[in-house]
Amino acid sequence: MKTNLASAFTLSLSNGLRTVAIVASLLVLPAFASANNTAPADRAAELLALSGSVPVKNAGPYVETGTFRIQVATTLGRPGAVLADGTWLYPNREIADTDVKGTLVVKFDAKGQVSNLSLVTPAVATAMTAPLPAAGKILVANRQ
Repeated sequence: MKTNLASAFTLSLSNGLRTVAIVASLLVLPAFASANNTAPADRAAELLALSGSVPVKNAGPYVETGTFRIQVATTLGRPGAVLADGTWLYPNREIADTDVKGTLVVKFDAKGQVSNLSLVTPAVATAMTAPLPAAGKILVANRQ
């Protein structure tokens, strides 16, 4: 039976680790991979470096697709940020058995159940939380 490699990743709940900037991961990952040809490839790190996001199957043993919002809050605690669409962001998370660190994104459906879990880079998380420009005022460039 074929399984999607990305959906097989699970999320560890350790909070004490620093997040890695996207630029650093893009510069360091290729150098590390070429220097150590005997180490198995870290597919989660590769996917995160390429797309800025990695889907995860669960966040610890109790949070997965279908989990109710109250259960997520009880298990993971208060989110670091809540987006306008109700998406919760948990910074400083990592995927178990990998070097991947980032922000856990928990999306909910209309019934208040988890519909999607992913881990994103700090750059993507920053973009997700950036305020939108006021209606009719789109900043294209600044004068010098």
